[in-house]
Order: sequence, then C-alpha cells, then structure tokens
Amino acid sequence: MLATFALALLQTASKPPVSATEVTKFRTTFAEALADPDGKRGKLITQAKTLEGKYALDGLLTALRAGPLLPKGDPKPRAVGKDKEALKSIGTVTVGFLFESGKDTYGYLVDVPRGYEPTKRVALVLDPGHGTGAGKSLIEKADFLPYFRNAANDGGLAEALVVRTEILEQIGSGGVKGGRPDDEVAAVFDDFFRDLLSRFAVDLDRIYVAGISQTGYWSWYLGRARPDRLAGIAPIAAVTFQVDKYIECYANLPMYVVHGDQDPICKVEQPRQTTRLLKDLGFPVTYVELAGGVHGGAVFGRLGEALAALSKKPRDPWPRRVRRALLTTHAPHAYWLRVTKLDKEGDGEGTSPPIARLDVAVEGQHVTVDTQGVKELEFGFARELLDLDKPIEVTWNKKKVHADLIAPSFSAAVEAALDKADWIGVGPARITLAAPR
Repeated sequence: MLATFALALLQTASKPPVSATEVTKFRTTFAEALADPDGKRGKLITQAKTLEGKYALDGLLTALRAGPLLPKGDPKPRAVGKDKEALKSIGTVTVGFLFESGKDTYGYLVDVPRGYEPTKRVALVLDPGHGTGAGKSLIEKADFLPYFRNAANDGGLAEALVVRTEILEQIGSGGVKGGRPDDEVAAVFDDFFRDLLSRFAVDLDRIYVAGISQTGYWSWYLGRARPDRLAGIAPIAAVTFQVDKYIECYANLPMYVVHGDQDPICKVEQPRQTTRLLKDLGFPVTYVELAGGVHGGAVFGRLGEALAALSKKPRDPWPRRVRRALLTTHAPHAYWLRVTKLDKEGDGEGTSPPIARLDVAVEGQHVTVDTQGVKELEFGFARELLDLDKPIEVTWNKKKVHADLIAPSFSAAVEAALDKADWIGVGPARITLAAPR
C-alpha cells in the first residue's frame, strides 16, 4: 500500500494545474447537477474522473470549493416534474420557485437584496415556513418575508437572501398533504437547499435559520438534523421538547434563543431548561429572557439582535470533534462524517428518543470513534483535519479498525459534494468502515 500510495503522490505531483477553461466547464456541470442530480450525476462524475486523471489534485479541489458557476442574470423558470414554474416579482420577493423531493413538489419564495448578482456569494436567512401559509395566495405569502428582511437588515445582513419555504404548510404538523415524521420533513429541506444553491450564489459558511413559534421549532429541528450546514440558529418563542434528548447535536452550532417569561403558548420553562443544559455542556448558546414578554411584541422584535450576534462568526465545517444523536438515516451527515447504516431505523418522530449516538474526535493522525447503534460510517478527511500524506489510524469503540494511508480522490469528493449539497465541507480522502463486533 505504501509503495502504491507513493507512486500516486509522484504522479499527482507531476500533473499540471487545471486550466481556467476546464474549471469553468466543471463548475457549470456542477451547477447543472445540483439542479438535476438524477439526470446530470453521471455526467458530473465522469467529468470529475477525467479531470483527476489529467490535473493536480489541489487545483481541482480549489475549483470544487469555488462552487457551482451560475448563469448571469435572474434565475430562469424551470420545468419541475409536471409543473412549469411561473416566477413573479412582488416588490423584492420572487415567488413561484418549485423543487421536487421524492414524488412531491414544493415551493419557496426568495427576497432578493438590491444589488445581488450571481458572481458574489451572500449570506442566507431561512424562514422554514409556517402552517398558517396554507391556502394563502403568493402575494399573501410574500407578506411574511418583510419581518425577516427587516431583522436581517437590523442584524447587519442587508446583503443576505431571505427565503421562506412552503414545506411545513404541506407536510408539517397539520399540513395539507398530511403531517409526516419530522425526520422525513427535515430530509425535504435537504432537497430544497440543493435546488436553492443551484439558482442563487449562497455563502455556505453564512446560512442562518430563524423562526418564531412553529418556525422556531423548526429552527431547533434543522439545527438538530443538519448542524453541519448552518452557521447559527435563532429560535424565538419556541418549544424545545424535541431538543434535550438530542443535545449533543448542538455541540458546534451557535444558537441565540429569545423567550418571554410570560409566554402563554410556549411555556418558558422549556427553553430555560434547554439553554441551561447547553451552557453546562459548554455549547455556544446565548439565552435572552424578557421579563413580562409574551408570545409576540418585544420578543418577536429581537430577531435582528439575534442575527447580529450570530453573523459575527462563520460556520466551521471542520470541527475536530463531532457528536450526534440520531433516530434515522434521513439526515446522515455529520460534518466530515456520514452515517451510512444504523443497527435499526427509528420512527422519525421528533419526540422519540434517539436510537444511535456517535462521538468522533481527531488528534494528530488518530481518529477515535465512540458509537452506540451505528453500523457503518463514511469518513471524508481533508487537510484541515490531518495530514493526508501520512497513515491515518481509526479506533472504533476501543478497537483498531484502520491504520493505513487513504488515497485522496477528486471524483469521490465531487460525488459527496453533490449528495450533501455542500462543496466546502467535503474531504477527498474518503473511506467507509464498519463498526467492530
């Protein structure tokens, strides 16, 4: 293995840097694959394999991390499933975007800031949406966004895209298509992100989920399901019964929580207990409790303050310690890890306890893995974590399961980036290992 790896390094070192023309072609294909992962995946991976056979790895990874190359001008309408988009501008809000997830089609709205252009990546503030949007016209739905736009502006994120989805009004609790288990709903958000990122230039290290009441619930839940994607969450006046059993999911996720001590709908005792637990564990949470605050008014008005605090620090896609609690593999990503198999799958309901846990840490060239209920893991190592030119040792539940070099692969990194809809937080040295028995 050492001799083979040394030969591969020598061959890589002798390869020329990738040309600007090839980079443009690759980034264009990547954008197409994000928009149509089923139809364009094969073309993208074939292109990536051709490139890695001809050009030096470092330049190719730089091209990947530049992200998809988007067309100039405003996004054009697409055919989505059996539907044809009819995009319409209502002030600064564009309505009518559609995306597919499984057999269903969902919509979203985007408040596009003045001066936006697809050559410059900007922050994103996501309103997950609320069931009260069901049955409303697109004009009425556009009226939901000024609250989040004003908060973004107050929080120093005037250049940010502000987006609201229709996912929860369709399949959230009481949704018009019937409520589905929370883990399944969270997985639809992954398809939404992939579609959005194929149309708009988003800075992946500055994505914030914010919400009040039901949308605050989903701020917490998306933080639980995909903390690796987010730079922070801002739940306002929201319950936390779905959080405490999964508390380790928030280890690396900045949180700014606001609640009124007289809230008659979402009782204050829940966020008090949750934020106390988070603080005791040393997790990055700020809790603001307003004396006399109810479910509205001054409490809801603190979102701009929350975003201002969260925006001071971008996402870290490469934490050296990763912790997760899981109920299913609907949200398998955990920063540079992917949970490919569990001993069993849970029911996906937000209130159910986890059936699997993991705690993985990197120190030098050694990776320590402690898990319960996890059957298989995929690792995606990058130079941000360790030296890819040296052997990597993995100890899982106190048993050594790997001690060797892992050859980096550009095409493997590209495939992972497409699956994850994240071209920053993927590593080229990829290996799948089974839990020791």
